[in-house]
Amino acid sequence: MATSHFWSHPILTRHSKPTLRVVRRSLLVAALLFLSFATRPALAQTPADSTTVADAAVAGSAPQVVLMEFAANTTEAQRLARIAALGGELLSWMPQIQIAEVRLPQHTAQIATAGIAALNAPELLFVEPDLPVMGMGSYNDPAFASPAISYAFGRIQAADAWQITTGSEQVVIAVIDSGVRLDHPEFAARLTPGYDFVNDDDLPDDDSGHGTHVAGLIGAALNNGQGLAGVCPGCRLMPIKVLNAGNTGVWSDLAQGIVFATDNGARILNLSLGSFNSSWTLEKALAYARQRGVLIVAAAGNQGLQLPYYPAASEGVIAVGATDAQDGWWPVSNYGAFVDLTAPGDLIYSTYHRFDNPYSGYTIMSGTSMATAQVSGLAGLILSLYPRLTPGEVTAALLAGADDLGTAGPDVFYGQGRINAAHTLTLLTETIPTANGGSVAGRVFLPAIQSQ
Repeated sequence: MATSHFWSHPILTRHSKPTLRVVRRSLLVAALLFLSFATRPALAQTPADSTTVADAAVAGSAPQVVLMEFAANTTEAQRLARIAALGGELLSWMPQIQIAEVRLPQHTAQIATAGIAALNAPELLFVEPDLPVMGMGSYNDPAFASPAISYAFGRIQAADAWQITTGSEQVVIAVIDSGVRLDHPEFAARLTPGYDFVNDDDLPDDDSGHGTHVAGLIGAALNNGQGLAGVCPGCRLMPIKVLNAGNTGVWSDLAQGIVFATDNGARILNLSLGSFNSSWTLEKALAYARQRGVLIVAAAGNQGLQLPYYPAASEGVIAVGATDAQDGWWPVSNYGAFVDLTAPGDLIYSTYHRFDNPYSGYTIMSGTSMATAQVSGLAGLILSLYPRLTPGEVTAALLAGADDLGTAGPDVFYGQGRINAAHTLTLLTETIPTANGGSVAGRVFLPAIQSQ
């Protein structure tokens, strides 16, 4: 059991009992089975002109959680009055992006999401259902451990990159996932304060294993005599729990996790999760982070489909697909024009939340989640060298340093290619001769790389 920590949580106002929120999330696990491979399901529609909001408020059906955007000039009293008039309950408020998480009677929620005009509420700008999101990793038989332990970091040349830098503790990478095993020795003294949005507390411990596995690939300790080292072992990690023990969550918690990480100093957000359904609330949270200079890296998804996957396919997000041990495209990885980069994702060894498993706190998983974590770690190495680089410049460096795979140039399976940590850092640090006999650092050319 992790030791207790008492971490402040400055951005969130909660109005519901944690037990009710846990029940809501358990119900969403079943819904996820239908959402994993399909587009957004249609809600049962009720014509707005035949049913009033008052009718809906007294309907005996189960409640539904929705996300409401209020106009910026709406007061707290006005918000609460509007929610009360709809028969709703405020669960949380995100002031940075003007979004309220609200539990409504189901019939009212159907009217609201079918057509906001039916509510006759000018202070409401947008309403959407709080749909499920899931982590992008899967468990594998431990018998497959041997080829998995070493190939990934060899492919991306991590050890050679560490000759240039192993990362800086000034760079904080947020692991927005199922939490992290807080007392795992691989993360000793390198976790910054985070938050658990699933259980509404300041102990983002992992009850799934997915987040701990991702965290290890980003920043497990180097030279501690056990396990493995992450791509950026010198960086610090911010654990933020938005996925439950079943490795599923909802958009509202993810949005709050993004805002929390942004407000509390994270330079990079690792989002090894997603859905085929985008969300207005998600997009607002992503925009909030981008506007504050935060780099966002997300998984392309594990369905083997040529379909956009969110948040990976969202604007300004680095979308990461997966390769296998032979540098081939991992056929479970989603693909398409939205994919920017790839990294090894098949049979990857990393940290685990249980110490009583066959590998004593480590295990094997596969997924674009694992590939995404390696890209985030490399971004951490880049910012450790040059902390003033913008997200666009870091992205340009990642793309420029990748090894082109598949057909020449960018393609739908590999994006720009599979990351190469050593090549990327060398491009940034080597001196390049100039026409007058002098030299400049490679990073000066990043804007030119970015424009290609």
